[in-house]
Amino acid sequence: MHIPVRNSRGTRRRGANARLPSRVAVSRVKVTVLSDASAPSLVLAPIPAFAAALGIPADDTRRLSAVVEKLVTFTLDRAYPDDDLGEIEVTLEAGDGSVHLTVHDWGLPLTSAGGEYGALPEPLAELAPDAGDLRLTNLGSDGKRLTAEVTVRSNGDGQARWHHIEAVPRRAPAGRAASDTIEVRAATPQDAEAIAQLLYENYHLSYVHADFYRPRYLMAMMESGGLVSTIALHDGQVIGHGALMPLPGVSSAETGAAVVHSAYRGLGIFGRLSEHGLDTAMNRGLASVFGDAVTMHPFSQRAERANGYYETGLQLGMFPAQTTMRGFGGGGPSRRTATIRSYRPFYEQPRRVGLPGVYCELIEGVYANVGLTIEARTEPAPFEGDALTMEIDEPRGLGFLRLRGWEGGPGTDLKDAVRHVLSRHVDVAYADLDLETLTDVDAATAELNELGFFVAGLVLDGLGGHDYLRLQLLDSDEVELDGVVCDSAFAQGLKQRVLEDKARVGG
Repeated sequence: MHIPVRNSRGTRRRGANARLPSRVAVSRVKVTVLSDASAPSLVLAPIPAFAAALGIPADDTRRLSAVVEKLVTFTLDRAYPDDDLGEIEVTLEAGDGSVHLTVHDWGLPLTSAGGEYGALPEPLAELAPDAGDLRLTNLGSDGKRLTAEVTVRSNGDGQARWHHIEAVPRRAPAGRAASDTIEVRAATPQDAEAIAQLLYENYHLSYVHADFYRPRYLMAMMESGGLVSTIALHDGQVIGHGALMPLPGVSSAETGAAVVHSAYRGLGIFGRLSEHGLDTAMNRGLASVFGDAVTMHPFSQRAERANGYYETGLQLGMFPAQTTMRGFGGGGPSRRTATIRSYRPFYEQPRRVGLPGVYCELIEGVYANVGLTIEARTEPAPFEGDALTMEIDEPRGLGFLRLRGWEGGPGTDLKDAVRHVLSRHVDVAYADLDLETLTDVDAATAELNELGFFVAGLVLDGLGGHDYLRLQLLDSDEVELDGVVCDSAFAQGLKQRVLEDKARVGG
Protein backbone atom coordinates (compact mmCIF):
# COMPACT_ATOMS: atom_id res chain seq x y z
CA MET A 1 0.00 0.00 0.00
CA HIS A 2 1.56 3.33 -1.08
CA ILE A 3 0.03 6.27 0.76
CA PRO A 4 0.58 9.71 -0.88
CA VAL A 5 0.11 12.94 1.08
CA ARG A 6 1.12 16.56 0.72
CA ASN A 7 3.53 17.69 3.39
CA SER A 8 3.85 21.21 4.74
CA ARG A 9 6.05 22.26 1.82
CA GLY A 10 3.35 21.40 -0.70
CA THR A 11 5.39 18.63 -2.27
CA ARG A 12 3.64 15.43 -3.14
CA ARG A 13 5.09 12.84 -0.79
CA ARG A 14 3.97 9.58 0.74
CA GLY A 15 2.43 9.81 4.13
CA ALA A 16 -0.53 8.66 6.14
CA ASN A 17 -3.95 10.05 5.21
CA ALA A 18 -5.53 7.76 2.65
CA ARG A 19 -8.09 4.99 2.57
CA LEU A 20 -6.86 1.44 2.68
CA PRO A 21 -7.12 -0.19 -0.77
CA SER A 22 -8.36 -3.71 -1.39
CA ARG A 23 -7.63 -6.57 0.95
CA VAL A 24 -5.00 -7.98 -1.43
CA ALA A 25 -2.63 -5.08 -0.69
CA VAL A 26 -3.02 -4.75 3.07
CA SER A 27 -0.17 -7.21 3.76
CA ARG A 28 2.38 -4.67 2.53
CA VAL A 29 2.53 -0.98 3.41
CA LYS A 30 5.17 1.49 2.26
CA VAL A 31 5.39 5.07 3.56
CA THR A 32 7.94 7.65 2.41
CA VAL A 33 8.42 10.84 4.42
CA LEU A 34 10.81 13.76 4.78
CA SER A 35 13.38 13.67 7.56
CA ASP A 36 11.76 16.41 9.63
CA ALA A 37 10.00 16.34 13.00
CA SER A 38 6.75 15.09 11.48
CA ALA A 39 8.32 11.84 10.24
CA PRO A 40 7.47 9.58 13.23
CA SER A 41 3.81 10.60 13.38
CA LEU A 42 3.34 10.26 9.62
CA VAL A 43 4.91 6.80 9.60
CA LEU A 44 2.92 5.60 12.62
CA ALA A 45 -0.46 6.81 11.30
CA PRO A 46 -1.24 3.84 8.99
CA ILE A 47 -0.08 1.13 11.41
CA PRO A 48 -3.43 0.75 13.28
CA ALA A 49 -5.30 0.22 10.01
CA PHE A 50 -2.60 -2.17 8.78
CA ALA A 51 -2.82 -4.16 12.03
CA ALA A 52 -6.60 -4.19 12.06
CA ALA A 53 -6.75 -5.52 8.51
CA LEU A 54 -4.54 -8.43 9.56
CA GLY A 55 -6.21 -9.08 12.88
CA ILE A 56 -3.15 -8.17 14.98
CA PRO A 57 -4.12 -7.68 18.66
CA ALA A 58 -3.86 -4.25 20.28
CA ASP A 59 -0.87 -5.07 22.52
CA ASP A 60 1.14 -6.43 19.56
CA THR A 61 0.15 -3.37 17.53
CA ARG A 62 1.50 -1.09 20.26
CA ARG A 63 4.78 -3.06 20.35
CA LEU A 64 5.06 -2.93 16.56
CA SER A 65 4.45 0.84 16.58
CA ALA A 66 7.08 1.34 19.29
CA VAL A 67 9.72 -0.52 17.28
CA VAL A 68 8.90 1.45 14.11
CA GLU A 69 9.05 4.75 16.01
CA LYS A 70 12.46 3.93 17.51
CA LEU A 71 13.88 2.88 14.14
CA VAL A 72 12.69 6.10 12.52
CA THR A 73 14.00 8.18 15.42
CA PHE A 74 17.39 6.47 15.15
CA THR A 75 17.45 7.28 11.43
CA LEU A 76 16.56 10.93 12.07
CA ASP A 77 19.25 11.26 14.73
CA ARG A 78 22.06 9.41 12.97
CA ALA A 79 21.40 9.72 9.24
CA TYR A 80 19.87 13.20 9.06
CA PRO A 81 21.03 15.11 12.17
CA ASP A 82 20.86 18.50 10.43
CA ASP A 83 18.77 17.75 7.35
CA ASP A 84 14.99 18.18 7.12
CA LEU A 85 14.93 17.42 3.39
CA GLY A 86 16.23 13.86 3.44
CA GLU A 87 14.02 10.92 2.62
CA ILE A 88 13.03 7.96 4.77
CA GLU A 89 11.20 5.00 3.30
CA VAL A 90 9.46 2.62 5.73
CA THR A 91 8.01 -0.71 4.62
CA LEU A 92 5.93 -3.17 6.66
CA GLU A 93 5.31 -6.64 5.27
CA ALA A 94 3.24 -9.31 7.00
CA GLY A 95 4.44 -12.90 7.02
CA ASP A 96 3.70 -16.05 8.95
CA GLY A 97 3.46 -14.81 12.55
CA SER A 98 5.66 -11.74 12.07
CA VAL A 99 5.92 -8.34 10.44
CA HIS A 100 9.12 -7.56 8.53
CA LEU A 101 10.22 -3.93 8.91
CA THR A 102 12.52 -2.03 6.57
CA VAL A 103 13.64 1.57 7.16
CA HIS A 104 15.65 2.88 4.20
CA ASP A 105 17.50 6.20 4.16
CA TRP A 106 20.05 8.02 2.02
CA GLY A 107 21.71 10.07 4.75
CA LEU A 108 25.08 9.96 6.48
CA PRO A 109 26.97 6.67 6.04
CA LEU A 110 27.09 4.39 9.07
CA THR A 111 28.98 1.17 9.66
CA SER A 112 27.02 -2.02 9.06
CA ALA A 113 26.05 -3.74 12.31
CA GLY A 114 24.01 -6.69 13.58
CA GLY A 115 24.25 -10.35 12.59
CA GLU A 116 27.57 -11.12 10.93
CA TYR A 117 28.53 -7.43 11.12
CA GLY A 118 28.84 -7.43 14.92
CA ALA A 119 27.36 -5.39 17.75
CA LEU A 120 24.56 -2.90 17.09
CA PRO A 121 24.69 0.73 18.24
CA GLU A 122 23.15 1.09 21.70
CA PRO A 123 19.79 2.61 20.62
CA LEU A 124 19.25 -0.36 18.30
CA ALA A 125 20.58 -2.97 20.72
CA GLU A 126 17.91 -1.86 23.22
CA LEU A 127 15.25 -3.10 20.78
CA ALA A 128 16.42 -6.72 21.02
CA PRO A 129 13.53 -7.91 23.24
CA ASP A 130 10.93 -6.73 20.71
CA ALA A 131 12.73 -6.90 17.34
CA GLY A 132 14.41 -10.02 16.03
CA ASP A 133 17.15 -10.26 13.39
CA LEU A 134 17.79 -6.51 13.63
CA ARG A 135 20.45 -5.30 11.19
CA LEU A 136 21.91 -2.07 9.92
CA THR A 137 23.25 -2.55 6.39
CA ASN A 138 25.33 0.03 4.56
CA LEU A 139 24.34 -0.19 0.89
CA GLY A 140 26.97 2.22 -0.36
CA SER A 141 25.55 4.64 -2.90
CA ASP A 142 22.08 3.19 -2.28
CA GLY A 143 22.02 4.48 1.29
CA LYS A 144 21.40 2.38 4.39
CA ARG A 145 18.75 -0.09 5.44
CA LEU A 146 17.49 -1.05 8.90
CA THR A 147 15.65 -4.37 8.93
CA ALA A 148 13.91 -6.23 11.73
CA GLU A 149 11.29 -8.90 12.42
CA VAL A 150 8.54 -8.27 14.97
CA THR A 151 6.61 -11.34 16.10
CA VAL A 152 2.86 -10.75 16.21
CA ARG A 153 -0.28 -12.80 16.73
CA SER A 154 -3.42 -12.75 14.64
CA ASN A 155 -7.02 -13.22 15.68
CA GLY A 156 -9.10 -15.51 13.52
CA ASP A 157 -10.66 -12.76 11.43
CA GLY A 158 -7.42 -11.46 10.02
CA GLN A 159 -5.76 -14.78 9.27
CA ALA A 160 -7.52 -15.21 5.93
CA ARG A 161 -5.70 -12.19 4.59
CA TRP A 162 -2.31 -13.12 6.03
CA HIS A 163 -0.83 -14.85 2.99
CA HIS A 164 -1.37 -12.33 0.21
CA ILE A 165 2.13 -10.83 0.15
CA GLU A 166 3.08 -12.44 -3.14
CA ALA A 167 -0.06 -11.00 -4.74
CA VAL A 168 1.12 -7.44 -4.07
CA PRO A 169 2.46 -5.75 -7.22
CA ARG A 170 6.21 -5.19 -6.93
CA ARG A 171 8.70 -3.14 -8.87
CA ALA A 172 10.63 -6.35 -9.49
CA PRO A 173 10.05 -10.04 -8.84
CA ALA A 174 11.83 -11.51 -5.85
CA GLY A 175 14.17 -14.41 -5.21
CA ARG A 176 15.03 -17.26 -7.54
CA ALA A 177 12.01 -16.63 -9.76
CA ALA A 178 13.38 -13.21 -10.69
CA SER A 179 16.87 -14.50 -11.27
CA ASP A 180 15.57 -17.19 -13.59
CA THR A 181 13.72 -14.64 -15.74
CA ILE A 182 16.67 -12.25 -16.15
CA GLU A 183 18.86 -12.64 -19.22
CA VAL A 184 22.53 -11.60 -19.23
CA ARG A 185 24.18 -11.12 -22.61
CA ALA A 186 26.61 -8.99 -24.60
CA ALA A 187 25.23 -5.57 -25.50
CA THR A 188 24.84 -4.42 -29.08
CA PRO A 189 24.75 -0.89 -30.48
CA GLN A 190 20.96 -1.16 -30.50
CA ASP A 191 21.06 -1.25 -26.68
CA ALA A 192 22.92 2.07 -26.40
CA GLU A 193 19.95 4.29 -25.61
CA ALA A 194 18.66 1.93 -22.91
CA ILE A 195 22.14 1.83 -21.32
CA ALA A 196 22.33 5.63 -21.27
CA GLN A 197 18.89 5.80 -19.67
CA LEU A 198 19.89 3.25 -17.02
CA LEU A 199 22.96 5.32 -16.12
CA TYR A 200 20.72 8.37 -15.85
CA GLU A 201 18.35 6.52 -13.52
CA ASN A 202 21.26 5.89 -11.15
CA TYR A 203 23.51 8.93 -11.56
CA HIS A 204 21.22 11.52 -13.17
CA LEU A 205 23.60 13.53 -15.43
CA SER A 206 26.73 13.44 -13.30
CA TYR A 207 28.35 10.07 -14.02
CA VAL A 208 32.11 10.54 -14.28
CA HIS A 209 32.23 9.18 -17.85
CA ALA A 210 29.88 11.75 -19.38
CA ASP A 211 30.01 10.10 -22.82
CA PHE A 212 27.92 7.23 -21.43
CA TYR A 213 24.91 9.56 -21.75
CA ARG A 214 25.46 9.82 -25.50
CA PRO A 215 23.90 6.82 -27.26
CA ARG A 216 25.71 7.56 -30.53
CA TYR A 217 29.04 7.58 -28.69
CA LEU A 218 28.21 4.23 -27.12
CA MET A 219 27.21 2.85 -30.51
CA ALA A 220 30.47 3.99 -32.10
CA MET A 221 32.60 2.64 -29.25
CA MET A 222 30.88 -0.74 -29.34
CA GLU A 223 31.32 -0.97 -33.08
CA SER A 224 35.04 -0.08 -32.81
CA GLY A 225 35.71 -2.44 -29.89
CA GLY A 226 36.64 0.37 -27.52
CA LEU A 227 33.69 -0.55 -25.31
CA VAL A 228 32.53 -4.06 -24.57
CA SER A 229 29.30 -3.98 -22.58
CA THR A 230 27.32 -6.67 -20.81
CA ILE A 231 23.65 -6.08 -20.01
CA ALA A 232 20.95 -7.75 -17.94
CA LEU A 233 17.38 -7.71 -19.22
CA HIS A 234 13.99 -8.43 -17.69
CA ASP A 235 10.93 -8.47 -19.92
CA GLY A 236 12.99 -6.78 -22.62
CA GLN A 237 14.05 -3.88 -20.35
CA VAL A 238 17.74 -3.23 -19.67
CA ILE A 239 18.01 -3.38 -15.88
CA GLY A 240 21.76 -3.92 -15.47
CA HIS A 241 25.00 -2.94 -17.19
CA GLY A 242 28.73 -3.58 -16.84
CA ALA A 243 31.46 -2.31 -19.14
CA LEU A 244 34.88 -3.53 -20.17
CA MET A 245 36.96 -0.61 -21.46
CA PRO A 246 40.13 -1.78 -23.22
CA LEU A 247 42.86 0.64 -24.34
CA PRO A 248 45.19 0.23 -27.34
CA GLY A 249 48.48 -1.39 -26.40
CA VAL A 250 47.42 -2.04 -22.81
CA SER A 251 47.05 -5.64 -21.65
CA SER A 252 44.60 -4.78 -18.89
CA ALA A 253 41.15 -3.23 -19.19
CA GLU A 254 39.02 -1.28 -16.77
CA THR A 255 35.74 -2.73 -15.64
CA GLY A 256 33.20 -0.11 -14.71
CA ALA A 257 29.92 1.67 -15.38
CA ALA A 258 28.43 -1.20 -13.40
CA VAL A 259 24.88 -0.43 -12.39
CA VAL A 260 21.72 -2.37 -11.60
CA HIS A 261 18.29 -0.75 -11.55
CA SER A 262 17.31 -0.04 -7.95
CA ALA A 263 14.23 -2.28 -8.21
CA TYR A 264 16.37 -5.33 -9.05
CA ARG A 265 19.16 -5.12 -6.50
CA GLY A 266 19.85 -8.02 -4.20
CA LEU A 267 19.16 -10.66 -6.87
CA GLY A 268 22.79 -11.48 -7.72
CA ILE A 269 22.74 -9.52 -10.98
CA PHE A 270 26.04 -7.76 -10.29
CA GLY A 271 27.74 -11.13 -9.97
CA ARG A 272 26.29 -12.42 -13.21
CA LEU A 273 27.33 -9.27 -15.08
CA SER A 274 30.83 -9.53 -13.62
CA GLU A 275 31.19 -13.20 -14.55
CA HIS A 276 30.16 -12.52 -18.15
CA GLY A 277 32.58 -9.58 -18.34
CA LEU A 278 35.49 -11.61 -16.97
CA ASP A 279 34.88 -14.37 -19.50
CA THR A 280 34.87 -11.74 -22.24
CA ALA A 281 38.17 -10.25 -21.00
CA MET A 282 39.91 -13.63 -20.94
CA ASN A 283 38.60 -14.49 -24.41
CA ARG A 284 40.14 -11.24 -25.66
CA GLY A 285 43.54 -12.35 -24.35
CA LEU A 286 43.85 -9.71 -21.63
CA ALA A 287 46.29 -10.33 -18.78
CA SER A 288 44.05 -8.76 -16.14
CA VAL A 289 41.16 -6.43 -15.44
CA PHE A 290 40.97 -3.63 -12.89
CA GLY A 291 38.45 -1.45 -11.14
CA ASP A 292 38.55 1.80 -9.22
CA ALA A 293 36.26 1.55 -6.20
CA VAL A 294 35.27 4.77 -4.46
CA THR A 295 36.23 5.20 -0.81
CA MET A 296 33.09 7.08 0.26
CA HIS A 297 31.72 3.71 1.41
CA PRO A 298 32.94 0.10 1.54
CA PHE A 299 30.26 -1.53 -0.60
CA SER A 300 32.01 -1.27 -3.97
CA GLN A 301 35.33 -2.38 -2.45
CA ARG A 302 33.69 -5.48 -0.99
CA ALA A 303 32.02 -6.22 -4.32
CA GLU A 304 35.36 -6.17 -6.12
CA ARG A 305 37.07 -8.38 -3.55
CA ALA A 306 34.16 -10.81 -3.80
CA ASN A 307 34.92 -11.07 -7.54
CA GLY A 308 38.61 -11.84 -7.00
CA TYR A 309 40.10 -8.34 -7.29
CA TYR A 310 43.05 -7.37 -5.06
CA GLU A 311 44.06 -3.86 -4.03
CA THR A 312 47.20 -2.31 -5.54
CA GLY A 313 46.84 1.42 -4.93
CA LEU A 314 45.07 4.33 -3.28
CA GLN A 315 44.48 7.20 -5.74
CA LEU A 316 43.62 10.35 -3.83
CA GLY A 317 41.25 12.76 -5.56
CA MET A 318 40.51 10.45 -8.49
CA PHE A 319 36.73 10.82 -8.09
CA PRO A 320 35.39 14.32 -8.90
CA ALA A 321 33.29 16.25 -6.44
CA GLN A 322 29.52 16.67 -6.83
CA THR A 323 28.86 13.40 -8.60
CA THR A 324 25.21 12.69 -7.89
CA MET A 325 24.35 9.07 -7.28
CA ARG A 326 20.80 7.94 -6.76
CA GLY A 327 20.30 7.45 -3.06
CA PHE A 328 22.54 10.25 -1.78
CA GLY A 329 19.43 12.36 -1.17
CA GLY A 330 21.00 15.58 -2.43
CA GLY A 331 24.23 16.42 -4.14
CA GLY A 332 27.10 14.00 -4.03
CA PRO A 333 30.35 14.55 -2.15
CA SER A 334 31.51 18.18 -2.04
CA ARG A 335 35.22 17.31 -2.24
CA ARG A 336 37.20 15.07 -4.54
CA THR A 337 37.42 11.58 -3.11
CA ALA A 338 39.84 8.70 -3.46
CA THR A 339 39.53 5.40 -5.26
CA ILE A 340 41.04 2.03 -4.46
CA ARG A 341 42.66 0.49 -7.55
CA SER A 342 42.20 -3.29 -7.58
CA TYR A 343 43.23 -5.92 -10.12
CA ARG A 344 42.16 -9.40 -11.02
CA PRO A 345 45.08 -11.04 -12.86
CA PHE A 346 44.40 -14.02 -15.08
CA TYR A 347 47.97 -15.36 -15.11
CA GLU A 348 50.58 -15.72 -12.37
CA GLN A 349 53.76 -15.16 -14.35
CA PRO A 350 56.68 -13.60 -12.39
CA ARG A 351 57.24 -9.86 -12.86
CA ARG A 352 60.71 -8.81 -13.99
CA VAL A 353 60.92 -5.29 -12.58
CA GLY A 354 63.38 -2.84 -11.11
CA LEU A 355 62.19 -1.45 -7.78
CA PRO A 356 63.13 1.98 -6.36
CA GLY A 357 64.69 1.57 -2.94
CA VAL A 358 62.38 4.05 -1.23
CA TYR A 359 59.28 2.03 -2.19
CA CYS A 360 60.77 -1.47 -2.46
CA GLU A 361 59.05 -2.90 0.62
CA LEU A 362 55.69 -1.35 -0.27
CA ILE A 363 55.79 -2.64 -3.85
CA GLU A 364 56.77 -6.13 -2.73
CA GLY A 365 53.77 -6.10 -0.38
CA VAL A 366 51.43 -5.06 -3.18
CA TYR A 367 52.66 -7.85 -5.46
CA ALA A 368 52.19 -10.34 -2.61
CA ASN A 369 48.65 -9.08 -2.05
CA VAL A 370 47.79 -9.73 -5.70
CA GLY A 371 49.49 -13.14 -5.58
CA LEU A 372 52.31 -12.28 -7.99
CA THR A 373 56.01 -12.98 -7.57
CA ILE A 374 58.98 -10.79 -8.52
CA GLU A 375 62.13 -11.65 -10.43
CA ALA A 376 64.92 -9.09 -10.48
CA ARG A 377 65.47 -7.83 -14.02
CA THR A 378 68.96 -8.23 -15.47
CA GLU A 379 68.63 -5.17 -17.73
CA PRO A 380 65.92 -2.70 -18.72
CA ALA A 381 63.45 -3.97 -21.29
CA PRO A 382 63.21 -2.18 -24.63
CA PHE A 383 60.15 -0.10 -25.51
CA GLU A 384 58.67 1.64 -28.51
CA GLY A 385 57.33 5.15 -28.65
CA ASP A 386 58.05 8.27 -26.60
CA ALA A 387 60.00 8.12 -23.36
CA LEU A 388 57.73 10.72 -21.72
CA THR A 389 54.07 11.30 -22.53
CA MET A 390 51.31 13.47 -21.09
CA GLU A 391 47.52 13.24 -21.11
CA ILE A 392 44.86 15.58 -19.72
CA ASP A 393 41.44 14.31 -18.67
CA GLU A 394 39.54 17.62 -18.62
CA PRO A 395 36.10 16.30 -17.55
CA ARG A 396 37.63 14.77 -14.44
CA GLY A 397 40.27 17.44 -13.83
CA LEU A 398 43.13 14.90 -13.95
CA GLY A 399 46.56 14.86 -15.54
CA PHE A 400 48.68 11.81 -16.37
CA LEU A 401 52.40 11.48 -17.05
CA ARG A 402 54.01 8.28 -18.28
CA LEU A 403 57.76 7.86 -17.94
CA ARG A 404 59.29 4.90 -19.80
CA GLY A 405 62.80 6.10 -20.55
CA TRP A 406 64.96 8.54 -18.59
CA GLU A 407 68.68 8.52 -18.01
CA GLY A 408 68.67 10.78 -14.96
CA GLY A 409 70.51 14.09 -14.84
CA PRO A 410 68.86 17.43 -14.18
CA GLY A 411 65.42 16.20 -15.21
CA THR A 412 64.54 19.37 -17.10
CA ASP A 413 62.15 17.61 -19.46
CA LEU A 414 60.37 15.99 -16.55
CA LYS A 415 60.01 19.27 -14.68
CA ASP A 416 58.71 21.00 -17.80
CA ALA A 417 56.17 18.22 -18.33
CA VAL A 418 54.91 18.53 -14.75
CA ARG A 419 54.60 22.32 -15.09
CA HIS A 420 52.67 21.90 -18.34
CA VAL A 421 50.23 19.43 -16.80
CA LEU A 422 49.62 21.67 -13.79
CA SER A 423 49.15 24.69 -16.07
CA ARG A 424 46.07 22.92 -17.45
CA HIS A 425 44.38 23.44 -14.07
CA VAL A 426 44.12 19.81 -13.12
CA ASP A 427 43.27 19.01 -9.50
CA VAL A 428 45.39 15.86 -9.35
CA ALA A 429 48.34 14.69 -11.44
CA TYR A 430 49.53 11.08 -11.60
CA ALA A 431 52.96 9.97 -12.78
CA ASP A 432 53.50 6.36 -13.92
CA LEU A 433 57.06 4.99 -13.98
CA ASP A 434 57.73 1.91 -16.13
CA LEU A 435 59.41 -0.57 -13.78
CA GLU A 436 60.58 -2.71 -16.67
CA THR A 437 62.18 -0.10 -18.96
CA LEU A 438 63.53 2.74 -16.81
CA THR A 439 67.31 2.67 -16.61
CA ASP A 440 67.52 4.55 -13.30
CA VAL A 441 64.19 4.13 -11.54
CA ASP A 442 65.67 5.43 -8.26
CA ALA A 443 66.72 8.73 -9.83
CA ALA A 444 63.37 9.18 -11.59
CA THR A 445 61.49 8.48 -8.37
CA ALA A 446 63.65 10.92 -6.41
CA GLU A 447 63.10 13.62 -9.02
CA LEU A 448 59.34 13.23 -8.83
CA ASN A 449 59.47 13.20 -5.03
CA GLU A 450 61.29 16.53 -5.23
CA LEU A 451 58.44 17.86 -7.36
CA GLY A 452 55.90 16.84 -4.68
CA PHE A 453 54.76 13.47 -6.01
CA PHE A 454 54.15 10.75 -3.42
CA VAL A 455 53.21 7.10 -3.77
CA ALA A 456 49.81 5.85 -4.95
CA GLY A 457 50.61 2.20 -5.72
CA LEU A 458 51.00 -0.10 -8.70
CA VAL A 459 49.48 -0.13 -12.18
CA LEU A 460 49.65 -3.66 -13.56
CA ASP A 461 49.75 -4.80 -17.18
CA GLY A 462 49.86 -1.27 -18.54
CA LEU A 463 51.22 -0.02 -21.86
CA GLY A 464 53.36 -2.69 -23.48
CA GLY A 465 52.20 -5.19 -20.88
CA HIS A 466 54.51 -3.61 -18.29
CA ASP A 467 53.95 -2.74 -14.63
CA TYR A 468 54.19 0.86 -13.46
CA LEU A 469 54.79 2.59 -10.16
CA ARG A 470 52.10 5.27 -9.79
CA LEU A 471 52.89 8.50 -7.93
CA GLN A 472 50.44 11.33 -7.33
CA LEU A 473 50.45 15.08 -6.77
CA LEU A 474 47.52 17.07 -5.36
CA ASP A 475 47.04 20.54 -6.83
CA SER A 476 43.79 21.36 -5.04
CA ASP A 477 42.75 21.86 -1.44
CA GLU A 478 39.35 20.31 -2.21
CA VAL A 479 40.53 16.71 -1.88
CA GLU A 480 39.07 14.53 0.85
CA LEU A 481 41.75 13.01 3.07
CA ASP A 482 39.98 12.37 6.39
CA GLY A 483 36.92 10.58 5.04
CA VAL A 484 38.76 7.91 3.03
CA VAL A 485 37.11 4.59 3.96
CA CYS A 486 39.24 1.50 3.31
CA ASP A 487 37.37 -1.72 3.92
CA SER A 488 40.16 -4.32 4.11
CA ALA A 489 43.16 -4.51 6.43
CA PHE A 490 45.50 -4.33 3.44
CA ALA A 491 43.81 -1.21 2.08
CA GLN A 492 43.94 0.41 5.52
CA GLY A 493 47.67 -0.27 5.71
CA LEU A 494 48.12 1.10 2.19
CA LYS A 495 46.27 4.27 3.17
CA GLN A 496 48.63 4.78 6.10
CA ARG A 497 51.70 4.36 3.89
CA VAL A 498 50.32 6.74 1.25
CA LEU A 499 49.58 9.48 3.79
CA GLU A 500 52.97 8.99 5.47
CA ASP A 501 54.70 9.36 2.11
CA LYS A 502 52.62 12.45 1.35
CA ALA A 503 53.89 14.01 4.57
CA ARG A 504 57.47 12.95 3.78
CA VAL A 505 57.63 14.64 0.39
CA GLY A 506 55.52 17.60 1.46
CA GLY A 507 52.80 16.82 -1.09
